[in-house]
Amino acid sequence: MRLPIRLYVSLLFLSVLNTLNAQQIPIGQWRDELPYTLCNSVSEAPDRIYCSTPYAIFYISKEDNSVVRTTKINGLSDIGISCIKYNKDYNTLVIAYSNANIDLLKDNVIINISDIKRKTILGNKTIHSIYFIGKYAYLSCGFGIVVLDIDKEEIRDTYLIGQDGSQINVLGLVKDDQDSLFAASDHGLYKASFKNPNLVNFANWHKDLRIDTNAEYSSITYFSNKIVVNKRNRVVPDIIRDTLYTYGSGSWSKWPQSPFDPVMKIESNSKYLLVSYRYYIKVYDPSFKDLVQIGNYYPGTPFPLDAIADKDDIAWIGDTYSGLISFDLKQYLINHYNLSGPLTDKAFSMTCKGNDLYISPGGRDASYVPLYFQPQIYQFDNTNWKNYTGYTNPPLSVCHDVVIVAVDPYDSKRFFAGTWGKGLLEFYNGETVNRFVESNSTLRHHSASDTSDIRVGGVSFDRDGNLWVVTSHTNSCLSLKKGNNWYGFTIPIIQESNLGTLLVDRNNQVWVTMYYGNMNPYSLFVFTDNGTPDNQNDDQAKKLNSTPGNGNLPGTTVYCMAEDLNGEIWIGTEKGIGVFYSPENVFVPGQNFDAQRILVEQDGYVQYLLENEVATAIAIDGANRKWIGTDRGGVFLFSEDGTKQIYHFTESNSPLLSNRITSIAINNLSGEVFFGTDKGVISFKSTATEGGETNGNVYAYPNPVREGYEGVIAIKGLVTNAQVKITDINGQLVFATIAEGGQAIWDGKNFNGNRAKTGVYMVFASDSNGKEKVVTKILIIN
Repeated sequence: MRLPIRLYVSLLFLSVLNTLNAQQIPIGQWRDELPYTLCNSVSEAPDRIYCSTPYAIFYISKEDNSVVRTTKINGLSDIGISCIKYNKDYNTLVIAYSNANIDLLKDNVIINISDIKRKTILGNKTIHSIYFIGKYAYLSCGFGIVVLDIDKEEIRDTYLIGQDGSQINVLGLVKDDQDSLFAASDHGLYKASFKNPNLVNFANWHKDLRIDTNAEYSSITYFSNKIVVNKRNRVVPDIIRDTLYTYGSGSWSKWPQSPFDPVMKIESNSKYLLVSYRYYIKVYDPSFKDLVQIGNYYPGTPFPLDAIADKDDIAWIGDTYSGLISFDLKQYLINHYNLSGPLTDKAFSMTCKGNDLYISPGGRDASYVPLYFQPQIYQFDNTNWKNYTGYTNPPLSVCHDVVIVAVDPYDSKRFFAGTWGKGLLEFYNGETVNRFVESNSTLRHHSASDTSDIRVGGVSFDRDGNLWVVTSHTNSCLSLKKGNNWYGFTIPIIQESNLGTLLVDRNNQVWVTMYYGNMNPYSLFVFTDNGTPDNQNDDQAKKLNSTPGNGNLPGTTVYCMAEDLNGEIWIGTEKGIGVFYSPENVFVPGQNFDAQRILVEQDGYVQYLLENEVATAIAIDGANRKWIGTDRGGVFLFSEDGTKQIYHFTESNSPLLSNRITSIAINNLSGEVFFGTDKGVISFKSTATEGGETNGNVYAYPNPVREGYEGVIAIKGLVTNAQVKITDINGQLVFATIAEGGQAIWDGKNFNGNRAKTGVYMVFASDSNGKEKVVTKILIIN
């Protein structure tokens, strides 16, 4: 059997307010930007309470209320956690994933057991629940039961208990005081004798014929000498009427006092039975007396997924939207333990302005049909998260599918959010101040039958601070907001095509992606009003496709666009990358403007850049390097001209959450690069920042550089692409480099590769004119 992988993790203490985010993370380090409100499993250890989200685990220390968090960045082997359970006898936390991967956490060491994940099993592999008998963890899986030896850290057995040894979706398992095992499944309740030495043989498992044999049994526990199980009744897919049953003295009984609301989970200890219903939690004593119903978090409405009671008579609730909640069962006191984060893992698009990151979680499908995702926007100020919802911003409640955010370049308190179906929203100082539709703007509707269906695909400011907006499937597709005035532009040549994202280049030309298909064999259109929005007689528009002389695009579908620091337009397609090196020539008669492909050499072969990848996202960093996300191949960083690969991050060689990249945004003040994936957002602290016209507020970090530090030293706030020299206090040169945008990187070593000695080092920087001066000092301690 394959030996488990051990990963030694350094657990980071965080406050409830997630103060780690307020610190400047080192260059080359990763940080997750994941939801911590969705808590799906809770378990008690001697001095702490463990809680899991699909993306991480954390625990609350009962001694000081501190929070310790562990993610894929600092130890977990995967994401997609389905449940956790702590074994007190072996001091082990079992972490189970929806893909059947398993981690064991023992004394701050993570042991990965990936046998089931790697095994070819058709169908559902989710681990639904964990039940301990001695040193064995019985894992209820989508195909059967897996027995894990947590002492030897290996899989012992797999039970396929369905008819003739077939797979069956097992949702829970318990043992009663008569050594009978009860396995709850979505096709009946199965029973076997724990003393049977051959439980691998399906013939030793039988359906319990004393209860409905075809029903779905979603959760099960053993409490007060009785089996308690939930029978699920799906009236229709969206209407569930559940019923609790108890088993004792050889027979099953319907629990008459239990409600018929949907049950999310049943948990118990020696003193309490906790039933998590969809909108509340009920707590019972050993006589099955109803002790308390938790129906409000003050503030917050319960949507529990799991609830347990600890040895100190405190109920701990893992909630869908409120994170981890504690409820004192004696004094009725409530505490919230909600780590800051976005509400969901969705990131259709992202925008960075200054230190603020905005995530748009809505979307549309490949045919440009709305997803009807709830109206939300997530804002991260590099310290805390603010989540905009219909509850906090009522005008947002009538919308759906926020797909893009644009921040006012002259007033960062103002931003605009485009929705794929309900027009354009304006926010100021955290509040919704306007919703623009046909009645108060030049935005036009998509559907002839529904004039309120206004699908805004792109929103962007031009160099003069004017706002451009594109609406889909209407010839009156472009709008310009100049101050309080709106100007509408009708472009008949687009023939009411579906239109997506928008980019305004430095020439104030507007680039818009088009849905390519049988009705429209074009992928882009470019528009200019020639600087006269009042005069539409000089407006020009051109549609582009893969035809030479008419765009020469490398593919048919344009997924992303970005203008680099030289004014070149980079586009990503299903056949890699194309670059418009002369976008200013689009409307100049007789001038070539076609996109070009970049030739690179790989493994001795010359090929086009990423020609076998679907490029889904492009972002330009402060050094004019290109970050490119793909649909299956992770993230690449290329040099300014695209010919040199600097990084290639995948989920197997980095903490990247998924190889499917949906969006990329860069904080050019800090150099942090945010990657939106289909499994959430994660960031990487890169080396490049935005440079200035002059050196300003230059500083180095870390500073001082203490003994044992192994990372790089960054000098920030430099003039763009500054020449940087570092000398010792006697003026001897020890290092020289060129800044990447506005930041230079030093590894702390001299030209001989030896670590710099203890002392003060002078940093000189010169601009393009060769003017040089001391900009900062660095203290190194060895």
